[in-house]
Amino acid sequence: MKATKQFQGVPSGEFHPVTYEVGDDVPPELHATARHFAGDTDDATGDGKLTVEEIRTTLTAKGIDFDPKAKKADLLALLPKD
Repeated sequence: MKATKQFQGVPSGEFHPVTYEVGDDVPPELHATARHFAGDTDDATGDGKLTVEEIRTTLTAKGIDFDPKAKKADLLALLPKD
């Protein structure tokens, strides 16, 4: 996946955020983050919603703690809006 809007993310194995520019290749663990910041809600299921796993990956990448048993709506509420 290519970034469609500039954003920062912490790829696996890294400690510091990386700035991804428009057109940069985005690692798989940051796909949900890239879609979130681009305002794009399309996903592999085609239903226009992030999967629970994508939300968990994004929260983990952002260093946000969450209950592993939390429901999807609760996880979505933890995602930063900006």
